[in-house]
Amino acid sequence: MKELYLIKEPHTFLGVSGDPAKTRISIVGVPFDSTNSFRPGSRFAPSRIRIASQSLETYSLRAGISIDENPPVDEGDVFTVHGSAEATLRNLSSVAQELLSEGRVPIYLGGDHIITYGIVEGVLRSLGVKPCALIFDAHLDFRREYLGYRWSHACVTRRVLELLGPEKVMVIGVRAIDKEELKDAKTLGLKYLTILDIERSTLRTVSSKVKEHIAGCDALHISIDMDVLDPAYAPGVSTPEPEGVNTEWLLNILRNIVSEEVVSIDITEVNPLVDVGDITSFLAARVAVEAAAYLKASGIK
Repeated sequence: MKELYLIKEPHTFLGVSGDPAKTRISIVGVPFDSTNSFRPGSRFAPSRIRIASQSLETYSLRAGISIDENPPVDEGDVFTVHGSAEATLRNLSSVAQELLSEGRVPIYLGGDHIITYGIVEGVLRSLGVKPCALIFDAHLDFRREYLGYRWSHACVTRRVLELLGPEKVMVIGVRAIDKEELKDAKTLGLKYLTILDIERSTLRTVSSKVKEHIAGCDALHISIDMDVLDPAYAPGVSTPEPEGVNTEWLLNILRNIVSEEVVSIDITEVNPLVDVGDITSFLAARVAVEAAAYLKASGIK
């Protein structure tokens, strides 16, 4: 059934698609950017990240694992309907649901950040229980609607919270907040860590807070909006925001929190049209490689 919503890409992650009988990890592209409110272009990211990945080494120093022996299965790209987030999210939700029912653990390459909603909805439909969602993002993305549209990427955290409840959602790395959405976030009980919380704490302390929040979760989705990183490290994003985390911090905390409970990961908001020398595409590819290695190290082969 999922083949109805997937299109094979001429480029594959790492240049090869793995054997589904040997690995549960998949790569899925979601080339959709119709809700980008500042700089469109993230629809080109899945292809560009795949191309960048083909020049990377596949050994993770943090995990002590190379993923080239059983590389992820590249499932292709979700069929997107440009101009309609609703239709695209329906397709994505169906793909996410079926992949999970097959025992797959997908790493999704976006695409703008609204894709997280479709993935989480698919996880919920497949499992029948509410997963937890950890969202790494410079923006709170908690608006009721943006420019009259409730499916904007500026609303993704709010839509996910409405689906899962405040006890299941946490945003990490926030530094771009509208006062009204901050008021709503506090009223509705959204958990979040700002960049100041991170700067004033050690990695161990932040990791402990995150682990405490997700303790008892039967399933976990991790969403990585690449603008959580400082533009010095990730200039090619759709909505850059100064004073972000660095690459080392992001990879270290991911290593600390990725576990067997992770059912899916997404990497969003890379924008090749405004990137500098493909820096951000290469970094996103590296994050995907590291994430796959951490999944393997946690026991997800």
